[in-house]
Amino acid sequence: MFSDSQVPTDVDTGFQDWDCPLAFDMNKMVQTIQSTRKQLEDLPGCGKSVEVHSSFASQWANPQKDVNSKLPPKALDSLRNTVLHRLNVESTEEIPFSLILVDGILLFYDDANNESPGSECDTGLFIYAQYETLKQRREARSAYVTKDGIWEDPPGYFDSIVWPNFVKYHSNLIAAHPEITDRKVTSAGGQKSAHEANVAICSSDMPFKDTLDVCVESILGEWNRRQQIQAQR
Repeated sequence: MFSDSQVPTDVDTGFQDWDCPLAFDMNKMVQTIQSTRKQLEDLPGCGKSVEVHSSFASQWANPQKDVNSKLPPKALDSLRNTVLHRLNVESTEEIPFSLILVDGILLFYDDANNESPGSECDTGLFIYAQYETLKQRREARSAYVTKDGIWEDPPGYFDSIVWPNFVKYHSNLIAAHPEITDRKVTSAGGQKSAHEANVAICSSDMPFKDTLDVCVESILGEWNRRQQIQAQR
């Protein structure tokens, strides 16, 4: 993340624009993903579990305190057994791959002049919410801890900065998946990038279990795709 003074200012409102690509050091994020992947690849045993922490971006805004209770233990055990069966292994320690989980509001934004974090991802999950829900959540948040201090959204920030940027920088995804927004959006143009074509879309209104199922299926689907390619070589 850039320092606060490097965050651009919107010319129309005079607000600092924390929701645009120029507010983030995208190149550094790409380098962090690449570095983390190399650390995992250098470990003996490709499925070995390891915790690799990065402080590149950590800005949880009022996370739900009961997040661990969203899925009943029996449902989680069932999903775990399904994964083990699909991968034909006996335990989680035998899973033949490691995961790098990358979270960010602009992962799937394409910039022709710079590398995109999304281009480093083998598969993606785009969880959307409608305008009213997003606005309610954003305006209910407390101040953000930034690199140099504290940021609070000024009045009208969502409608003048957050929502227009959300639509602008996800126009290709929204054009392909109009359910993301109730407003017609024209694509920014050009063909889908490789990572856009491999992004699963689901609503935050879905039950937590259904969202998790979509995420797991995306991961397993990508693994199966890679295995098929390798088998054809």
